[in-house]
Amino acid sequence: MKLPLFEFPSFIYQIDDWEFKKKSLLARINKSEFVRTNLQHFETDRQTNGKTYVRYLEEFLEPQLMEFCEEAKVSCYMTDAWCVKYQKGDYQTTHNHRGWGFSGLIHVEFDPEVHQPATFVSPWQNPVSDTTTLAQFPPTEGLLMIAPSWALHFVPPNTSDKERVVVAFDLLPQLPKHQSPV
Repeated sequence: MKLPLFEFPSFIYQIDDWEFKKKSLLARINKSEFVRTNLQHFETDRQTNGKTYVRYLEEFLEPQLMEFCEEAKVSCYMTDAWCVKYQKGDYQTTHNHRGWGFSGLIHVEFDPEVHQPATFVSPWQNPVSDTTTLAQFPPTEGLLMIAPSWALHFVPPNTSDKERVVVAFDLLPQLPKHQSPV
């Protein structure tokens, strides 16, 4: 009998009225200043937006975040949110967001014919083949994906002239008082 001792909790939710909401989100994104640093192979407004997406996304995603909190049996708050644009040749190396909590991703401009989605790295080796397993969420615009913040992931190079745009954010669980830092 198979007995799973651990799991990799991940969640997906379709954003209601996506085509309408996408226009609003793109208008918000287009007001941001995007930068590219020597350490990044993509453009982002993470360093320039002053965390102004946080309140906006909390309202924008309220039904989906409520469903996530209920399903994950956790109460969370958003600590940061940002947008990333991938031009031709842009990519993101393997990274995680932090050691605890959850992180979310929305494909805003994504063409499955020419773009590759974020790829997640299994935190353990396959016990039969001793290989690393990779997995991807379904790459669909308007689909909110949430995974543990500790999950290693990367974005393959954009080989298309079409820009790929994503919005990402971090959620932290609200800890009981006896576990909260002083």
